[in-house]
Order: sequence, then structure tokens, then C-alpha cells
Amino acid sequence: MVSDLVLDLLSKLTWEEKVSLLSGADGWHTQEIPRLGIGAIKTTDGPAGARGSISVDGPKAALLSSPVLQAATWSISDMQELGRVLSRETQSKAAQVLLAPTICCHRNPLGGRNFESFSEDPVLSGTLAVGYISGVQESEQVVATVKHFVANEQEHHRFSVDARIDEKTLREIYLRPFEIVIKSHSPPGCVMTAYNLVNGTHMDMHKYLISDVLRDQWGFKGLCMSDWGGTNSIVESVLAGCDLEMPGPTLRRGKNLLGALEHKDTDILKTAINTSCARLLSLAERLGKLGLSETDVKASRHAPECSTTSPEDVATLRRIAANGIVLLKNDSNVLPLDPQKLSGKKIAFVGPNALVGASNGGGSAAMNSGYLTHPFNSLKVALKNLGIEAEVHIAQGCRTHKWLPLLSTTQWQADDSETSMLGIDFFASHNCTGDILETQYRNNSSIDLFDSGPESLRDGGEPYSFRMTSVLTPATDGNHTFSVSSVGGARLFVGDDLVLDNSDWNGIGETFYSFGSPELLSSMSMSIGRSYKVVLEAWFKTNNAVKTDSKDVEPMHVYGAQPSTRLGFLEEDTSTIAEAITLADNSDVCIVVLGLNDEWESEGYDRPSMELPGDQDKLVEDILASTRHPERIIIVNQSGSPLEMPWAGRAHTILQAWYGGQEAGNALADVLLGIARPKGRLPMTWPKAYSDLPFATDKESWPGVDDKVVYKEGNKIGYRWHLDAGVAPQWWFGFGLDYTTFDSTVVSVVTEHDRWDICVRILNIGLMTGEDVVQVYVWPSQQPRAKRLIAFERTESIEPRDSITVKLTVQLRDVAEWSEQKWLLQRGSYAIGVGKHAGDSEMATKFIDVQKALSWDP
Repeated sequence: MVSDLVLDLLSKLTWEEKVSLLSGADGWHTQEIPRLGIGAIKTTDGPAGARGSISVDGPKAALLSSPVLQAATWSISDMQELGRVLSRETQSKAAQVLLAPTICCHRNPLGGRNFESFSEDPVLSGTLAVGYISGVQESEQVVATVKHFVANEQEHHRFSVDARIDEKTLREIYLRPFEIVIKSHSPPGCVMTAYNLVNGTHMDMHKYLISDVLRDQWGFKGLCMSDWGGTNSIVESVLAGCDLEMPGPTLRRGKNLLGALEHKDTDILKTAINTSCARLLSLAERLGKLGLSETDVKASRHAPECSTTSPEDVATLRRIAANGIVLLKNDSNVLPLDPQKLSGKKIAFVGPNALVGASNGGGSAAMNSGYLTHPFNSLKVALKNLGIEAEVHIAQGCRTHKWLPLLSTTQWQADDSETSMLGIDFFASHNCTGDILETQYRNNSSIDLFDSGPESLRDGGEPYSFRMTSVLTPATDGNHTFSVSSVGGARLFVGDDLVLDNSDWNGIGETFYSFGSPELLSSMSMSIGRSYKVVLEAWFKTNNAVKTDSKDVEPMHVYGAQPSTRLGFLEEDTSTIAEAITLADNSDVCIVVLGLNDEWESEGYDRPSMELPGDQDKLVEDILASTRHPERIIIVNQSGSPLEMPWAGRAHTILQAWYGGQEAGNALADVLLGIARPKGRLPMTWPKAYSDLPFATDKESWPGVDDKVVYKEGNKIGYRWHLDAGVAPQWWFGFGLDYTTFDSTVVSVVTEHDRWDICVRILNIGLMTGEDVVQVYVWPSQQPRAKRLIAFERTESIEPRDSITVKLTVQLRDVAEWSEQKWLLQRGSYAIGVGKHAGDSEMATKFIDVQKALSWDP
């Protein structure tokens, strides 16, 4: 119901004001109307934190574990706790709308944003999202935004790709997480549409999916907004029910939409505008942005941001980061390490992620964390805190960077700032001439100007340029390498020498959401301790088309309308695999930390393969083959998606640590030392090789042909495909070991009118206290390959030889399948199984008969 206050405001708004409300005011705010006391609503990116209004190098923010790690906890209560932390973080950034969670399903392991989505399974994704959203919205000061509605399972050509999906697959897999959250006790305040098309129509214009399904069938009452730059029409998106174009200033609406109102027969359009205005005003009312004084309205877009993460919230982040770590192998029972037995021992850390770690994926999920913890340092600190004296050494062995590393604060210094790496002067010209309009100081050499360029220039109205200066002091002698990737043109000078000229680049790279150039590199001999003045000039003309391979991107898309530039630097590499092998062989315990990072998994592009980048496979193979005690090798993988591990059969101990946020290193140390247990279960299936999957040989299915991607596998994704095809993965969906062992029994299945009440007894038959995850699957009795998850619950702690009984309730509607415009549960015999993972051949099972077919409307 629309309140009287909102109805009153609607009657007082002019058409110009109404139209203005349907587009953002800037990168992160909605439009304000001072004369009527309507304040601006501020949004902020998630889902692993609340970043605030500056994408790169802004105020510090808590960096949570990545959503795929969150999902690996299989814990609704953990999700609620994280949601509460996110609410507080959002408020600290003076924002009211968190642009999270992402609940698209993992269709392909190569999906670039899998790390920021929960799972391949719609029930796990949707159910965990309900916990997340309820925590975020509990304070009533913040609302969540589920995204990206719908079928945004790939980044390749994401602005233009048309996802061709049959209705059964769409309903059962890709719409299902959204349906679960919309129909829950805590529906999100907002929904964000995806960039892509579905069956021929851009999602912001998809009346069937927005108005008919989301609103009419599911009952969504909140605000529907476009993804940033994802509004593709003037009128059609409004008529479809996409209320808000983001970001601002408007590209589509504004004067264009007002012009459409001047034509005849505009009653339908006027009704749609009024309806969208009412939804935005209702959200503003919910968030306390109506009835403000004119002074408060004008200040609503300028409230200060701060960093206020409490020690209690930090402890929560650390605990949950540990909870999501998955123990994949522990053949020699090396884990947990006994701290007392490490006294006087030699511990080796090896691998590209051992010292720097990997805390998160890239893109809009990135945060400017106040600190990061890394595997090597965290274990050293943990042992010291326990009073254990051990020798801890490190050898990188190989590198894994996709681009040259960003600049380090230990070697770079701005000319006239003691606290900043870079000084940047901005000019209202395309060649760094004329008066300096503004000077900024930064500590990040990814100079992303989408939301942090000079405010007078940021909206792309005029061409502008910048000159960055810094002083580099190398830490070593050698042939060191610089790199530049830029959206516009760029030139790099070292001293008086032009080192890199990226003035007129061709092709397309992957930086800056795939609007940047390919990385250009150049090396030069440099001396330790010597100071080198480095100058970067970059520019962008707004009448130049952005160079991109997406066919329908505007010449000035929001991500490509600034002269954003990335500067990298790498000193000559002297690390070797041989050095790492020697260290591993001479140690009592060796921890190999491998994986990906925010360059390999990011918004804007998908992964090229499932292989570990660089020489990481060779590093592991050589260590396992060359050391005298391979059983002492603990392999830790940090990634948001599955990787091929051709050496997995020879490894004794493997941990999947995901991206643990700012507490990644501390959480890993807790698990290694037995301070915390690895409670995680895989939220996706882990294939042995990409060649095992149907996408490997079918480009129409992935990444698509002629901007069309056909979901030929239907509803058989993840474990459903592996079961149906009879192809065993490396590890099944739901798999995860513990330091103890559990046995489950289905005690009873009671049928009520509209549900099944399933009672499961869990017995701890091991020697340590632990928590189990009860996973309930259903399938027609004669079709064991048709298993699908219908319910789950993480148990409380169970002592050795103790048992507990868990009751799970499943609505029969949620067991039904989509059939000819309705949900249908066929009559017949069904098996209800409780197992350790989706491929468990020894599930505890009960059979139940459905006496007559049942159906439900959408």
C-alpha cells in the first residue's frame, strides 16, 4: 500500500520532478527535491563490504569473505551475522541501499563473478540470501538489493549477450533464487536488473519478467533499478517496470522521457511514471528520506563517510572466514597441526599467494580494506601468541600475476606528500595544458576515475587529462618492468625518457571492466637505492568512441567515459622453483599456498581456462615428486571457482580457502593450528577438468556465438549435469571433510497437507566435537540421477558419541517441477535422501508415495 504521505507528494510533484526522480543524480545517489523535503538515497557496492562513494582508494572499509566462501558455511545464522555487519558498514558510509547480494547461479566454472555469487544450486543460493538480507535489513536503516535479475552468468559481452533459455530451466534454476528471497519473510528492498538480454529482450525492458513474474506472480513491492549503465531505452524500460536508471546524470531518461510525454496517447506512460515515482518515494519514506528540511535535503548527498568496524565485527569476520574453509583431503591426518609439536621445528611457506594472499575478487566487489592478513605472517603471529618458537621461512617459487603488480607504498613517494604515493594534477584539456583544476593524492596506481575524478569533469561533459608524478626508489638492481593500461591515451616518462607510449592503442584489454587497453610493457635497467622521477600523462576525449568489442555499448558508457589508467611495476624476478623445493625438503611442514586473485576473477571478463596460471602446477608437481616426505605437504588453494588439479591424487592434504577478506590469513592460521575447524562444504561441484563439461566443445553454449548464448544443458547444471551424464567430478557439490565423522539416519518423513516434515538423526562417531551439514535431496524413486537439493541445515556442535535430531520442513510446492505454465508434482514414489554430498551413493533414504498429482500457479 502506498502511504498518504507518498500520495500527497505525488500530487505536488511536477512532471519534470517526477521524471528526474527516475534517474540517478550522480554515481551513487538518487535525485533530491528540496522544495518538497525529498532527500537523496545513497547506494553503495557490496557484497563483501560497503565501499562507499569512491571505487578505488576511498575511505577504509571492512572487507568480508567472498560470497562463495560465505555460501560454503551452509549456515543461515552465519549469513545473518554477516548481514548485520554489512548493515553497520553501510551506515558508516552514509548509505542506505546496499547493492548486494548477487544470487546468480554458477553455470560454468569460468564465470568471472562466480566468486561474488553463492552457488550453482538455486535452493542453497536463495535460502542463504534470505539470511543475508534479513541481517542487512534488521536495523531498518538499510535495504538490500538482489542482483542481477536475471541470467547474468557470464561477463563475456555482458552488455549485449542474449541468453536463450527455455521456460522450465529459467523457472527451476535461474529465477528460483530470486523467487525464494522475494517470497520470504524478509524480501529485499530493491532488485537490480542485469545487463544482458533474455530471449531477445534487454532485462531492463523485460516486461514479462519484471512486471508479470517479479511483481504480479511473486508480489514484489520494492524498487527495481538498472545496473550501472544498463538502461537501454527511454520509454520501454519505464513501461516494463524498471523504476530507476542508474547512475546519473541520466543517459536515457530526463529530457528524452519528458519529450515522450509530449506525444499523444501518453496515459499509459504517465501511469507508469507515477507508479515508479511512488515506489521510489516509498523506499525514501522507509529509509527516512522524506519530510526533511531544505537544509537537510541539500546535505543528503554530502554526508561524511567513516570507517568504524568494531572489534566484535572483526571477530565475526575471522570466525566466518574460517567456517567456510573446506577440507578436501587429509589422507595422512596431518591436520590439524599440533602447536606444541611445532616448537623448534622448521615450517616452510611456498607459493605465489603465501606472502601476499588473496583476499577478494575484482571489479565492483573490491574494497579498500584497512588492513589485510596473509598466510605466512598470520601463522608466524599465531605461533608467537601461543608461545611457540618455530622457524618459519618462505620461498615464492613462481608468480601468478595477470598484469604487473600495482605500485608499492614502500618504494613510491609523491613529490610533495609524505603520506601518498602519487600526486595527480587534473586539466580541462586533452593534453595536460592550461591551469590545474584540482590536485589529488593517492595510494593506488589503478587510477579509476569513474567516481573520483574532479566533480566538475566527472560527468563526461568535457575532455580532460591528468598528470601523475611520483618518485621510485628500487629495492634491487636489475632490468625492471613498467606497464600501462588505459581507457584513453597515456604516456609514461622515467626521468626525461619516454618509456611507454599508449597514445593510439588497438584491440581491447580487460582492465576497467574491459574498457581498457591491452597492457603495454617496457623494461629498463635500474639501480638499487637510486631515485627516479616517474610521470604518467593520460587523457580522454568525449567525442572519441570507447574501444570495446561489445556491439551495443554507448560511445560514452559510464565505465568508459573517463581517462582511467593503470600503472604497474615489477622488479626483475629472481625467485625459482628449485629454491622452493629445497626449502620444502628441509622443513618439517610445508604449506603451499596457490590459487587465483582479483586479476583472474573479476567483474568484466571470464576466466580463459580452469588451469592454475603461471607455473603453479609445475611448482606443486615438482615439490610432491622431489621431497622426501610428501605427506608433510599441505596444499592451500585460494580461488572463488574450481581449478584443475592434475596432482590432486598424489597430494595428501588439500584445503580450499577461497577469498577470506581482510581476515583471510588469520582464518587460515586458525584452521591449520586447530583453533578453528574447517566446517565448509563445497557450494558447487568441482570438475576434474574443463574438458569433462559440455561447454568445452560447444561455443554456442559458452561463451556464445553472434552475441547469443544458448543454455542447451537446460536445468542440468553443476551436480545435476554430472549425475545425469554419469561423469564423476573431482569433488561433489556439498562435499567437505571434518576432523571428526558423522553418521545420518532419516528417522521419519511425515506428510501434511502441503509439506513434508523430515526428521534426521546425526551421530558423531568420531573422536572430536564437530558440526555437520544435513543435506536433504529428493528424486523420483526410479531416477536416482535426478537428485536435487531441497533442504539443508548446519547442526549445532555435537560431542563424540552424542547425537541430535534435526527437523526440516519442505513445502511440496518446492518439490514440484515446472510444466506448461504451472508447478506440477507428479504422482508416484519419491526417495528422500540425506547424504554427505550430491553424489553420495550411500545416502540414508526414505521412500514416500504421492497419491495424486498436485499443481500450483506460478
